[in-house]
Amino acid sequence: MPLPFLRPKDSFITCRDRDDGGGAQISARISTMILARLKGMTYAHTPVSDVAHRPEGISTADWSRAWEEFFNLGHGEIQAVDLAKYPLRPVAKPHRFWPRSRCLHVVAHCHRFTNQHPEAWAAIGPQLAQKYRLTPKPQLSGYDPGRIQVAVHVRRGDVASTGQFAQWFTPDDLILARLRKVLETIGKERAQIRVFSEGSPADFAAFTELGAELHLDEDTFETFHHLVSSDVMIMAKSTFSYLAALIGGPVALYEPFWHPKLPGWLGPEELARLPEALARQQALKAK
Repeated sequence: MPLPFLRPKDSFITCRDRDDGGGAQISARISTMILARLKGMTYAHTPVSDVAHRPEGISTADWSRAWEEFFNLGHGEIQAVDLAKYPLRPVAKPHRFWPRSRCLHVVAHCHRFTNQHPEAWAAIGPQLAQKYRLTPKPQLSGYDPGRIQVAVHVRRGDVASTGQFAQWFTPDDLILARLRKVLETIGKERAQIRVFSEGSPADFAAFTELGAELHLDEDTFETFHHLVSSDVMIMAKSTFSYLAALIGGPVALYEPFWHPKLPGWLGPEELARLPEALARQQALKAK
């Protein structure tokens, strides 16, 4: 945190000028909110725009608006559009800059800085969850309150075991091993398992043999809300997974990738701590 006598005055920062996927744009804005906190600045919200992977039949503006309203990050925040009196200061390297007073800093993201502060990501989670719950969400059916909801995110479709994005691929065997460990811990009869991915049901036969319900190629926002609503989540190497675990607060089995593991999440070598983590999570739900 900056020293009080060095804290900039009227120093704002916003994230904008992106045209990638919705999860990446939301994550970039969250990283900017975190940097603002850590550097004594004020976050100013710019709505997401030009969101990629737009489904057929929906306009670019409507698709971007859907992402903006779903996550609701701008709620309660100063809007960058209202800061026209301040000069703009583009910041190419947020991890190596000192904020100036009386200007609006503009970044694409702040991950190189904020990935060094996993505790700050965890700390902002409750605020993000509060914003998230203020806007309508899909109605989910089939949830048995007497069972533990297990969500498994299997990243397929845009990744494969070979090729340009192979580093984001997790083999079925590793995911199934983690799922079996979850079932051993909680008891198969107590678990309600849902697998979220893309592809053909035949590709997921090993999961259905364990009792999983397949959710393939479904609506993006409904899938995300399922992940948020889970008690236990087996994550993928995916910003989509990361945001759901951050906002929803399930027992998260973290899959190492370029975002850091957050306090309380379980890495592959920490599965022995699953019973303790699940007991703690269930106690919090019961309050």
